[in-house]
Amino acid sequence: MSSVYELLTERISEARAHRASVLRAPAENAGEAYERENTAERLAKEIGRLESAERGLVFGRIDRADGMALRIGRIGLHTQQDDLPLLVDWRANAARPFYEATPVHPMGLRRRRHLRLEQRTVVSVSDELLDGSAPTDEDVVGDGPLTEALSARRTGRMHAAVATLQAEQDEIVRSAHRGVTVVQGGPGTGKTVVALHRAAYVLYAFPRAAQEGVLVVGPNARFLDYISQVLPSLGENDVALATCRELANVSTEAVDSFETARLKGGDDLADALAGLLRRHQAPAGDFTVRVGREAVRLPGEEVAAARDAAVAAAAGHNPARRVFKELLIDAVTDAMRRDMGDLLERIDAESAMMTGLDLDRFTGVAQRRTEGTPDAGPAHEVDLDAVRADLLDDAGVDRAVEVLWPRLTPDDLVQALLTDADALAEHLPRLSAQERSLLLRGADSPWSDADAPLLDEAAYLVDGPPERTYGHVVVDEAQELTAMQWRMIVRRCPARAMTLVGDFAQAGPVATARDWKEALGPHVGARFRLHHLTVSYRTTQEILESVRDLLARIAPDHRPTRSLRSGERPRTVTAPVDGLAAAVVRELGAQSTAHPGELLGVICADARVGELAARGVAHHARIVPASEARGLEFDGVVVMDPEEISTARPGGERDLYVALTRATKRLCTITVRP
Repeated sequence: MSSVYELLTERISEARAHRASVLRAPAENAGEAYERENTAERLAKEIGRLESAERGLVFGRIDRADGMALRIGRIGLHTQQDDLPLLVDWRANAARPFYEATPVHPMGLRRRRHLRLEQRTVVSVSDELLDGSAPTDEDVVGDGPLTEALSARRTGRMHAAVATLQAEQDEIVRSAHRGVTVVQGGPGTGKTVVALHRAAYVLYAFPRAAQEGVLVVGPNARFLDYISQVLPSLGENDVALATCRELANVSTEAVDSFETARLKGGDDLADALAGLLRRHQAPAGDFTVRVGREAVRLPGEEVAAARDAAVAAAAGHNPARRVFKELLIDAVTDAMRRDMGDLLERIDAESAMMTGLDLDRFTGVAQRRTEGTPDAGPAHEVDLDAVRADLLDDAGVDRAVEVLWPRLTPDDLVQALLTDADALAEHLPRLSAQERSLLLRGADSPWSDADAPLLDEAAYLVDGPPERTYGHVVVDEAQELTAMQWRMIVRRCPARAMTLVGDFAQAGPVATARDWKEALGPHVGARFRLHHLTVSYRTTQEILESVRDLLARIAPDHRPTRSLRSGERPRTVTAPVDGLAAAVVRELGAQSTAHPGELLGVICADARVGELAARGVAHHARIVPASEARGLEFDGVVVMDPEEISTARPGGERDLYVALTRATKRLCTITVRP
C-alpha cells in the first residue's frame, strides 16, 4: 500500500515542480505568456485532482482465479516500468468486475476485497469470495462495506460511494449512452449518488464532454452545499455546481405565490416573450432616410426582407439589429445607385446656401465637371462606398433604426410583458383574466426566483445563446423543474447529453409535469433512456411501511420501494398546539443523550423555522424547511406538525412524504394533541 502513496506523493511533487518552472520561465511575447499561464493553470488543476483523491485513495482489490490482482482506487496511477497499473481508476474497464461480479457470475474473480483507510492506514478489511472456494487464512470475511456505510453516522455532507456502488447503480454510471439518461427512484435509492458518479465517469470516459465541461444543477444552495465534496473526492475539481437562479445570474428578493410561480414556469411565457419581441423588430411600413436634403425611401417589402434576413443571420435581437442596419444601408445605397442620375441633377441644381449643409462632405459626393471630351466619362461621379460609410456613422440613421429596431435588455423585455395588462392579454390569450392579473408586477418590484428563467429566456432572445455551455449536464431533483427551467437547462447543453435524476412522487407545488415524457417531450422528444432504481439503501423498511398509504395517495402509479435495512419503528409524540416547539426540544434532547454524535434534523413548515431557531433548536439539530428537504438525509429526523406541512402549500402531502423519508435510523413526528 505504501508504494501507491509514494507514487502519489511523487506525482504531486513533480506537478508542483513543473508548475514552478513554467511560472519562472521568461515570456518574450504575448503568445508565450498566454501559453505559460495556460500550462500553469492546467498543472494547478492536476495538483488539486491528486490531492483531493488522497483521502481514501485505495478502497478495493480484485484477485483473479489465475492469480493476477489489481488495486482499485479513486484515480489511476501508473509507473513507466510496470506493465500493469499500480492503481486502477474505478472508472476503467478493468475495474468493472469490482462492481459487477457476483457468485453466480464471478467474471473470473476469486475474491473481491474492500478496504477502508484513515489517512494512509488500513483500518478495516472485508472480503467476498465469489468462486465458491473455501476461505483461507488470508481471507477476511465480514459484513461488507455497504452495511458499514449504511450504519455510519451522517455528517451533513454527502460522501462518495465509489467503494459501495451496487450493480444496478454501476450499470447506469457506466452507461455508454451519450444522450439523455433519466433515473427514477424512491427515497434513499441512491439517485444523487448515481448522478454524481455518472458525472465523474463522463469526465473520464467521454473526452469531448470533459473538454466542454460538466454542469451539476441542484434545487437550492442548501442541497449544493450538501453534495459539494463528492466530485472533488473523486479527483474531479473542475465541475460547475449551480441552481437555476445562479445560471440566470439574477439577484432575487421577492417571493411569488405558488400560483404565480406555476404560471411563470409555463412555456406559454416563452411564446409571449418572443411575440412581444417581434413587435420591436421592424414592424410593417416604409423606411426613409435623408442623404443631405434628399429623402431615400425603401418600400415596406424591402424593409421586411432585411428584417427576415437579419433574424436568420444572427441569433438574438441585438446582434440581429446590427445586421439589419447594414442591410438597410445596403438597400439605401442600391436605391441611390438606381436613381443616381435624377438625384445628382437635383443636388447640383440646389445651392449649398439653400441647404445649409456641406453635401459633398456628408454624402461623399466627389463632383467634377469635364470639358466634354469624348473619353472624359460621366459628368458626375458618386463614391457610394463613402456614402455607405457615412450612413453607418450617421446619427440620423441611428435614430431611424432605433425606431424600427430598438436596442433592448432582458429586463426591458420581461418588464414590457409583466407590467402591461394589454401586452399580457395580447400574448397570453389562453390564460384567464384572473391568471393574467397574478402575473402583473410593479415596474420597480424586485425579481423573484420564478422570474429567473423568464430573464434567462429574455437574455437568449435579446442577446443570443449563453456564452458558457457544457458537454454534459447533471440535474438532481429534476422533477422540480418547470418548463421554463427546462428550456434554460437545454440551452446550456447543445449536445443534449444529460443525466437527470428524480422522483415524481416528491415533486413540489410549482412543477406541472406528471412524468418524464411530459417533462422532457417538448425539449428532447422521446430521445431518453429511463432507468428505475428499486432498492432503498438509506430508508429503513419500517419507515417505508409507515408512508406506504401516503405514497398511494400522492402517486398511485408508483411501485413501492423495498429496503435492505430494518430499524426502529417510527414514533409519534403529541403536544398541545402551543407546546409543539417545546416537544421538539425535548425529543432532540432525548435523542442526543441516547445517540451522542449523530446528525439530527428537524423538518417543519417553512413558516415555523424562525420559531424553532428562537427556541435554540439549531444548537441541537439542523432546522430544515419542508420545501428544502429534498435530497438531504440525517441519522434521526423530527417532523414537526405533519398536518401543517401537508396543508402549508399546494401539493403539501408530497412535502410531507419527503420529510418523513429523510431519516436513516429513526423518525419521530410531533403532532398536535386533539
